[in-house]
Amino acid sequence: MSSRKSRAEARAEARRARAEARAEARAEARAASAKKAEKRTASTRKKSRAAAVEDETDSADEAPAAQQGGDKLTILAGQPQTTIARGADEIVDVMKSAGLDIEAKTGPIAMSQLTESVGGEVAILQSDALEDARREGGPTLQRKLTFIARLFNQEIHIVARPGVKNFADLEGRTIASSAPDTPEGRTASKLFERAGLHPRLLDMPPATALARLGRGEIDAAIFVGGKPVPALVDNQIAGLKLISIPYKGALQDSYYPAQIEKSDYPALVTSDKGVDTVAIGTVLVALDAKPGSPAYKKLTQFTQIFFERFSALRDGAHHPKWREVNLAADVPGWRRFQPAQKWLDNAPAPRVSSMK
Repeated sequence: MSSRKSRAEARAEARRARAEARAEARAEARAASAKKAEKRTASTRKKSRAAAVEDETDSADEAPAAQQGGDKLTILAGQPQTTIARGADEIVDVMKSAGLDIEAKTGPIAMSQLTESVGGEVAILQSDALEDARREGGPTLQRKLTFIARLFNQEIHIVARPGVKNFADLEGRTIASSAPDTPEGRTASKLFERAGLHPRLLDMPPATALARLGRGEIDAAIFVGGKPVPALVDNQIAGLKLISIPYKGALQDSYYPAQIEKSDYPALVTSDKGVDTVAIGTVLVALDAKPGSPAYKKLTQFTQIFFERFSALRDGAHHPKWREVNLAADVPGWRRFQPAQKWLDNAPAPRVSSMK
């Protein structure tokens, strides 16, 4: 009996190892694809800057590129395979159905892409990145940038192996995270800094992180994204669990209280009461174009379609996070794009105030 049990366990371990190896291979392939996409985006930005310099040389009196560009509007969507990227794609789908010529671009977002008229006219940014930009850019940046709407929150998920009991137990531990130069990676780093914890953060794709976590090679992995995060929904590695992040102290200054339910991730949440965590907001921002300019007209059309057809984003075919958006919510320290404020002022109250 002992021999048969041993062989059965060996076969089970072999199956798990093969599944983990396949997951890592898929993750590496996705990471390679994402890097290629980022290189293409960087090349496009470089060409755009060169073209802008050439235009300025030809005519110093001409308006900035975003004021004179073609009919197509670009929304910057951040890192590929994130909740923000999916949200941008879904906005694009709604806009195209209304006849607007628009595209979404993924890759690192520099504030200059919006404020210096290169790269795009609209972007979805995390609220902590926007706040950092406000502190660094001051009134000058606030004059160049506006917001159209506050969007959804993204929960911070920390998945841990057996033996890690709580959030404080992460001190000095090895934790997988997104790359440090991404919004998600910066949020993870700042979370621990504000909590007074000092883990060792390692950059790795989600599937690789979960596989190494299952083998006990790391202690935890942190994911920033609107629930449900696909990598966690698909997790088949036994023994892992989501741990609570207490909403207290310095975390109250930058995050919102949130909860992850057992129904969100049945394999990772053991308590029927769910897991308490914190979340970071996202904001739809836009270049504050000059009224009457081509860019202003494009942004006004975009804004009107976004508000008028917002209900389409809240159906079952789109990310469930859209159902949490309150279009009337404010973003402290920032001005709302004037056509967006005008639409809200004229809209029937239930269309905006009844949303959660």
